[in-house]
Amino acid sequence: MSPPARLPLPSFDRLSALPSDVLGALRMIPEIVENTRKMATYTAALPEVAEALRQVSADTQTLVTMDRRMASIEEAMPVLVEVQRHLAQLPETMGRLDDGIERLTALMEKIVTALQELESSVETLRGAVEPMSRLANRMPGQRKAEREEQG
Repeated sequence: MSPPARLPLPSFDRLSALPSDVLGALRMIPEIVENTRKMATYTAALPEVAEALRQVSADTQTLVTMDRRMASIEEAMPVLVEVQRHLAQLPETMGRLDDGIERLTALMEKIVTALQELESSVETLRGAVEPMSRLANRMPGQRKAEREEQG
């Protein structure tokens, strides 16, 4: 801002004719000029202040969005705490599951052993019954019964 144009000063005899309150006001002109310069200096920063306020506004919008997100997290917190509680129990549950699998494996091994023994017993029984089967087939009337079953 350029300084105002200076007006020519009136002659002394004209000044003495002015009322005293006007003279008092004229004496304040240098102070008014100084204060006006200070105002110009201070108001020169107003564009920067306006830009800073725009940035504060943008930052506030970000905070509002962040606040909504935080509210969503807060709403989900009870569920997250429940999940965390279950996750804390997971090692114990896995340990019990491992124990159960070990017991099941041992039981399956016993079943396999028992099935093998049963198979051996069936083979022994088959060997013992086979001669009796041949003998039964030689009995009188046996062939007639076979034909009736087939036909």
